[in-house]
Amino acid sequence: MSVIELIKERKSVRSYTGEPLNKELVDSINNYIERLNPPFGAKARIRLISAKTGEQPVKLGTYGVISGATDFLLLIGEKGLMSEAGAGYMFEQAILFCTGLGLGTCWLGGTLKRGDFLTQIRLSGDEELIVISPVGYKREKRTLLDSIMRTGARSDKRKPFGSLFFNGTFEIPLTEADAGNYNTPLEMVRLAPSGSNKQPWRVVMKDGGFHFYYRTGRFSVNDIGIALCHFELTCNELGLNGHFERIADISGSNDVEYIMSWITE
Repeated sequence: MSVIELIKERKSVRSYTGEPLNKELVDSINNYIERLNPPFGAKARIRLISAKTGEQPVKLGTYGVISGATDFLLLIGEKGLMSEAGAGYMFEQAILFCTGLGLGTCWLGGTLKRGDFLTQIRLSGDEELIVISPVGYKREKRTLLDSIMRTGARSDKRKPFGSLFFNGTFEIPLTEADAGNYNTPLEMVRLAPSGSNKQPWRVVMKDGGFHFYYRTGRFSVNDIGIALCHFELTCNELGLNGHFERIADISGSNDVEYIMSWITE
């Protein structure tokens, strides 16, 4: 599957069959995550562990209730704006890889019950357990609770294109036509998962670049990393050459914080 297909295919899965991942899948995931390096100078790593939750639903974080999961991806990293953004970017790469294997995942952040997971990993220095995701075989039919949680998290709704992306200034919504070849990368940003589906990213197209901002408030900085991941991977797939760069003289406002710019080449 292409990156674009993977992004469209990925859905938050909260109900699993209870069957542990087979050795082939475990080896494949471990080989992949060991090769990942977080961008933007971030210090982060990913671990795959076994931690069976059982058939009874267990609330693991603000993203929802999980049942039947036996294996989890753990994102371990250090706090800080760019470190968390880079960690989120890398973790989404792992999520999309697992999607390509036909497995279900679900970002779990916020107030995690970390105890059961911390017994299986060793943290060093300023490291923290930032995010976890179950990874496993999806239950054929969603449970009623899963459907309720999905509705509550607004998982199937996304903000309109013009409310997230802007042309030159935050006062002018960007149209899909004006986005040109970058319409698809921006649409993949629009489809990115985020805490309670708040979509806290904003992008301004200006002077041949795309400037990414993050809405300040009670949002996870990892979310902007997911958006950056979707944008760059899609650009790479479409042959849209460019690179991310943090420009010193760009500032934010009371509502948004400047993160990073995509400079077209």
